[in-house]
Parts: sequence; C-alpha cells; structure tokens
Amino acid sequence: MDVETTGASSTSSRILEVGALRVEDGKVTKKFKQLIDPTEYVPSFITSLTGITNDDIYGQPIFAQIADELAEMLHGAVFVAHNVGFDYAFMQKEFKLIGTKFTADRLCTVRLSRKLFPMQRSHRLDELIRIHGYKVANRHRAYDDAEVLYKFYSDMLKLHGPALNDTLDRLLIRGKLSKSAF
Repeated sequence: MDVETTGASSTSSRILEVGALRVEDGKVTKKFKQLIDPTEYVPSFITSLTGITNDDIYGQPIFAQIADELAEMLHGAVFVAHNVGFDYAFMQKEFKLIGTKFTADRLCTVRLSRKLFPMQRSHRLDELIRIHGYKVANRHRAYDDAEVLYKFYSDMLKLHGPALNDTLDRLLIRGKLSKSAF
C-alpha cells in the first residue's frame, strides 16, 4: 500500500492518490490504483515531488466514493507500507471522515529492511530501489511505490525462505482486527 498526500501531516493534509496490491500466497490477487480529489489545493511542492497536478485530480472521485471498494480489498489483510505509520494514519483519517473505523495489523517495510540489512546506512525507499535494482516507472506515485514493496517482499521471501515468516511475525504491529473493522 502507498498513498500520495497533499502534505506530511495526516491532521492537516489529505490523500490524493492510493495504490495497493493485495497479495495472497505470494501472488497479487487484486490491484487498486486511483487518483483522489482531496477537496483541497495540491501544493506546488507536492506536484514537484509526485507530478500530480490540480488538473490531474479535477473530476476524480473523492475518498468517500472509493472507500467501499478499498475497504473490501483491505479487509482481513495486513496493511504493508514503507514507513507504515504515515500511510496508516492517513487511511484511518480518511475512513474516520466518512464515519467508518479502519483498523488492521500493520507491517513496516522500513523496519523489515533494517532487520534484514542492519549494516545498510539508509532504508529509504529510494535506497531500496537502488540497492536491489528495482525498475520504477513513476517514483512517488502510489501504485508504482506499492509495487516496489511487493517486489522487495517477493525477493526477501526467495532469499530467506520460510524463515522470513518468523521475522515478519516479530515485526507485525497488531491492530484490533474484527469483522467490524470496516
């Protein structure tokens, strides 16, 4: 999962793009890629980072219009993101704004990278892309960045085999999952 936003704070900014892959048994079973009208202006520094302009979001759905489809895709899944607290906070806020509670178990790929590669100086996504030689068509676009996380997970599974599951279990941040999470 990855989100692009209008700023760095989930309290004062909104989601403007969502990209997600649902992975089951190591294979992608669903994909989600959607620009969102954040109902606010896209700052120029965000446009320079993501390439997403105010013209791009014009006419796109607001979060409430895609929430059910996204909730269905995320239901029962572990929410995986690079610096998961950022993406998760934004997702919780957007669901809260439409009167729905969002809760999920979470896994941070920054923490996973730190655990697997403790000698590596940086664990930023750009560094993972460089070190592992991933090709990314549109860096800082939600779906493309989410796809990199899937590639990283797949490569780590090949490299570490079933032992990776123990590491993942130790790094999992437990949410209060239930059928009423959405």
